[in-house]
Amino acid sequence: MRRGVVCPKCRREIPLEDVNVATDIALCRQCNLPWGYAELVEESQAQEFDPARPPRGAWFRQMPPRGFEVGASTRNAGAFFLVPFMCVWSGFSLGGIYGSQFAKGHFDLKMSLFGIPFVLGTLLFGSLAVMSVCGKVVVNVEGDRGRIFTGVGPFGWNRRFNWSGVTAIRRTQRAGSNGSSTERLTLEGERQLNFASGLKSERLDFLLGVLRKMLREPGR
Repeated sequence: MRRGVVCPKCRREIPLEDVNVATDIALCRQCNLPWGYAELVEESQAQEFDPARPPRGAWFRQMPPRGFEVGASTRNAGAFFLVPFMCVWSGFSLGGIYGSQFAKGHFDLKMSLFGIPFVLGTLLFGSLAVMSVCGKVVVNVEGDRGRIFTGVGPFGWNRRFNWSGVTAIRRTQRAGSNGSSTERLTLEGERQLNFASGLKSERLDFLLGVLRKMLREPGR
């Protein structure tokens, strides 16, 4: 479905009959100039977006003079499966492999090496379980310094970028090994950064809306 857009030059509305979605062109007959339709739609959505109305589990804060923070909780219903699964996985696998050695007071090298994949699996499922209970994704910008944080409390993964070098923020897909896909955000610019994978749809939309709106702020 086509959406009405405004010409960036004359600020007049471009009629729907002058929009060709297939070629991604919106023609302003007043200026006799073609524009990228998808880009104009993004511009319109960014202008209409209200950061002051976050969904539950998300937030936005302005930090004067030239900063802001937007974030969302990664808490989700998957915790009801991941937490018990991690406990069973860790209890049976690690308890059987390493617990028996401690109980006997005897170290078995072959058995210990055999247990390494189970240790790695416990770390993976454990981190996913913790993120599903109390994790968060935060984008912080102070002047030109940007930071994407993914983790729990103060512990997690930081990735830094230059805010002035960001050219676009898009909603993209991350392909899974079993043919499934997960939505995420992709920050494009001097380098590409993917983040917020697995967030609830309304929280993902909020982060996207805030970042696009702030990207178009004058004097950023």
